[in-house]
Amino acid sequence: MSISGGASSTSSAAITDCDELGIVVAEEAEHVRERIFWGSDNAYKRQIYKAAITGDWSKALRYNITDPTRLCCLLTKQGDTALHIAVSMEQTSFVENLIDHMSLEDMQIRKVDGNTAFSMAAISGNLQIAKLLLHKNPGLVWIKGHKNMLPIELACWANQPLMVNYLFENTRLDYLNRQLLSIEEDIVRVFFLALTTSNYSVASSLLDMYSELATAENNDGLTALEVIAKLPSEGDEAGYRDIVRMVFEHMEGEEFECARISKAMFDAAKLGNDIILEFMFGYNANLLMEVNSKGQSLLHIAILNRRVTTYQLILRKGAYTNAILQFLDFKGNNILHYAGKLSAAERFGTPCILSVNYKVETHLQLFLCEEVASIVPGAFKNMKNVKGRTPEEIFYKKHKELHERAMSEQNKTANNFMIIGTLVTTLAVTAALTIRTNTVQGPTPVFKEITWYILFLLSVVVVTTVLVLSMLFFTSVIHSPRKQKMFDQVNARHRKIAIRCLLLFLFIITITFTALCSAVLIFSFFPKWIFIFIIALSSVPLVFCGKIYGFATSISLLVHKNDLF
Repeated sequence: MSISGGASSTSSAAITDCDELGIVVAEEAEHVRERIFWGSDNAYKRQIYKAAITGDWSKALRYNITDPTRLCCLLTKQGDTALHIAVSMEQTSFVENLIDHMSLEDMQIRKVDGNTAFSMAAISGNLQIAKLLLHKNPGLVWIKGHKNMLPIELACWANQPLMVNYLFENTRLDYLNRQLLSIEEDIVRVFFLALTTSNYSVASSLLDMYSELATAENNDGLTALEVIAKLPSEGDEAGYRDIVRMVFEHMEGEEFECARISKAMFDAAKLGNDIILEFMFGYNANLLMEVNSKGQSLLHIAILNRRVTTYQLILRKGAYTNAILQFLDFKGNNILHYAGKLSAAERFGTPCILSVNYKVETHLQLFLCEEVASIVPGAFKNMKNVKGRTPEEIFYKKHKELHERAMSEQNKTANNFMIIGTLVTTLAVTAALTIRTNTVQGPTPVFKEITWYILFLLSVVVVTTVLVLSMLFFTSVIHSPRKQKMFDQVNARHRKIAIRCLLLFLFIITITFTALCSAVLIFSFFPKWIFIFIIALSSVPLVFCGKIYGFATSISLLVHKNDLF
């Protein structure tokens, strides 16, 4: 038997669609006047509505004594009953008491949007209320709600995995008896929704029940393999691996189009889903030689999208690797041309570094990495594509804007530090000239007074010298020669900024010592313990400064001397 139809595979819509699923949230209370249609003869509806919102069962019970049908009547234009309101406001105790006074038919009342109270509980993920409702009326699980979807489908769309698992475990036997389902498309929809929301346990159970699901299609015409290939493997990796294994096991005895497998393979390579790629290569090793509609091989895709693990996986495939390295796309680009583009947000297994300067350097690092540059024939470095461009030309063309941004950022950094350096230099010289120099007879802590004067003067000289040197380095950054290669220029600037970071660290140490010397000379009449406390306190920023600038300097010094070509 064939199973067709299904749900959309766009998992990102699951959350945004929640508003359309009829979720009644707290803001309903703000729109009570617009939603309630009571009149002078129906004032009791307003009181029941308020009681359901606040969970005041004793108040609602008074109206039930007067007329038992009142608790089940429609209270709003949207078709809400007291049960709908209480479920949406998560008034568990109120719900528990209310359902004892309701018939099974009353519990199945649907709102204008099609949702029963149980559907709303499934959407909100309130397991406690769902259990109460399902215990009283087990048939609620099969009553469809908004967009003609079962409660388990609504829970999938609302991204409520615990609710999905609960509903599936309580309907597992019903799934085995297909006659209980109104149409077989329900099974397919639940299966694909479970896949797209990464609920692999439910998807695996359904696939185990119905092997036909391995070749079924959803509303987008995609099979399970194609949907899984577009899903990230992070998170429940074990569940992801299990569902992939099961899909391939069920594919063994089925006729499956090679074009579908090839498309799924390239989607997986683009996202770096190595788990599914491993299964594919085991299913058919010749898939490594496939190219897509643009003539791109798997290696082209891996390099273009900076998927280092996928890249390494392909290179481990022995004899196939040598053949793949020779592939050119339909525009004549080899893998070095693709390495030169480097326009993807993800780097080659390396996260984006915050500064745009380091992004440029990461580009260079990738382009020179041994995994790419050393495995291709030497002739590939100067090979031209159909537009007559070599990998080097593409590299510079694609990174021209980024290079200009890096240069601009470096200039701003240099200018800011020059302003700060000028200000601090002025303060240091002023401090040296204004400190008292008259001879004062009196004890000073640790050293004699003349020794403190000497240390103070020397520290001021060191501070001034360090700041002047740092300003010179930043001046050289701003006025660096333009004749250098694009990235040689950026690298040279990085070296100067790295040296400036070291000078800045030295400056912080020296200026702290200078401040200590001036404090001793001015306040020598204070007790010794005050100066000991000052010394201990001043060491705290030095420790943090060492860690911060030590890390920044180590990054800044990552400048490679290799030539691009």
